[in-house]
Amino acid sequence: MHVSITGRHVELTESLKTYVDEKLQHLKHFLDHVVDVHVVLSVEKFRQEVEVTIQANGISIHGSHETDDMYASIDGVVDKLSRQLKKYRAKMQKHGSQKKRSLSNDIKVSHRVLDTAMAVEELDEEHEHEVVHHEHHYAKPMSIDEAVMQFELGSKQQVMMFMNQDTDRLNVLYRKDNEQLGWIEPEA
Repeated sequence: MHVSITGRHVELTESLKTYVDEKLQHLKHFLDHVVDVHVVLSVEKFRQEVEVTIQANGISIHGSHETDDMYASIDGVVDKLSRQLKKYRAKMQKHGSQKKRSLSNDIKVSHRVLDTAMAVEELDEEHEHEVVHHEHHYAKPMSIDEAVMQFELGSKQQVMMFMNQDTDRLNVLYRKDNEQLGWIEPEA
């Protein structure tokens, strides 16, 4: 397990790095193939926040916690991640979704964020909106339950595309303003 630690407005002492590493080792037994763990420690006035992103088993799991003490924030985020991983593991065992998927079954999709700040009156016929953010994802085949679970684990995501294994069609999950999830599925 490769752990990278970044400090924002905080000095990364050896004792702090060791504490983070020891705490993250407790999460190791929940996942089979942990590829990468990125930890961001940040301090703003009295707010001390820890964010952790784990890349494992083809999914991304994110957690954050903030208190007025850095060590308490580390403990809090590890507790949150532990609960998320227990829930994930239980669902995987319940659904029997531990089968390995090859990348050849995945479909590469693009996610673009467009700048729509210009007023509608100012646009001419040839105008194209500027792309302000562009990223590629792989739409993996999975059930809707598994997709919802993975979407909730990656809490920074606003949109997730996946191949519905029941219909073999591209589906989209998105987070609505009221924190509910929307599900788009093409009809036959």
